[in-house]
Amino acid sequence: MDIPPRKYKHLYGPVPSRRLGRSLGVDIVPYKVCSYDCVYCQLGRTTNLTAQPRALASAEEVVEEIEHWLSNGGQADYITFAGSGEPTLNTELGKMIRLTRRLTSVPIAVLTNGSLLAHPEVHEAVLSADLILPSLDAGREETFRSVNRPAEGMSFRDMAEGLVWTAQEARGEIWLEVMLVRDYNDSEDELRAIREIVRRIVPERVQINTVDRPSASEEVEAVTPETLHIAREILGYNAEIIAECGTQTGAAVTHLPSKVAVLDLLSRRPCTIEGIAQSMNLHINEASKVVRDLLLERKIESVRSGGKLFYRRAATSQDPTEEQNV
Repeated sequence: MDIPPRKYKHLYGPVPSRRLGRSLGVDIVPYKVCSYDCVYCQLGRTTNLTAQPRALASAEEVVEEIEHWLSNGGQADYITFAGSGEPTLNTELGKMIRLTRRLTSVPIAVLTNGSLLAHPEVHEAVLSADLILPSLDAGREETFRSVNRPAEGMSFRDMAEGLVWTAQEARGEIWLEVMLVRDYNDSEDELRAIREIVRRIVPERVQINTVDRPSASEEVEAVTPETLHIAREILGYNAEIIAECGTQTGAAVTHLPSKVAVLDLLSRRPCTIEGIAQSMNLHINEASKVVRDLLLERKIESVRSGGKLFYRRAATSQDPTEEQNV
């Protein structure tokens, strides 16, 4: 069934995900409201660095969009609460999960930096998700502050204890991501320190990642393939190196005008031309035409990282949620 034209405020995709297949993103915090200011963040410097959860997007508004998308034939492997900042900063997250579960059997995931899981209200909110995907990028306080650059008042110990506590009580699985950045957290000593925390969390999976898309805030580099393999050996039997996402197939996920949809996608994450084609269910040639037009209109820009060419929304471009016609 075709999905009637509609521009969603909170939904994007489904996007091809290395970890989740075709993931419907649910963006429940304003752009860059986050508890971290990570050196590797593809969205740029955090503009509202905070560790204080509060009401942001309303559960009713978000779930109404999910209901509309589902009722008009939307299909995905996961519905993932994530987006332009840290989703656990929204005090409505738990309610969103509960209401969404009443609508669909599609598994619900929460993509979080894991920083606030020691807060009882945040801990309780995420427990009912089918899958929690937190991050752990450091094994020591000094590295934590260097890589994640947390909000004032946050401690490495509280973050780690929150991960352990949540893993013990979660109803679903925990897939822990370790993002490695060259010369920041890739030493064998640091990896062994991370391992000690991983052994306490006991996640179902440890997914080792490195810089893939260009960071909009710092000049950071990916670690070498050799370092990734060393990390896998150190981190244990359930550690895996996240591979490039393969070609995804499926029904078209949006009938928004192509340029609006592509611009919306690139405002949230840099993508290669292949990634754009997969996400929008476009032929590669059609995706190339849309990208060419957006480049000519100076709404997006290209940047090379790791030998690949990525596209992202230009800094001078209007936010796509504010655009009426492209």
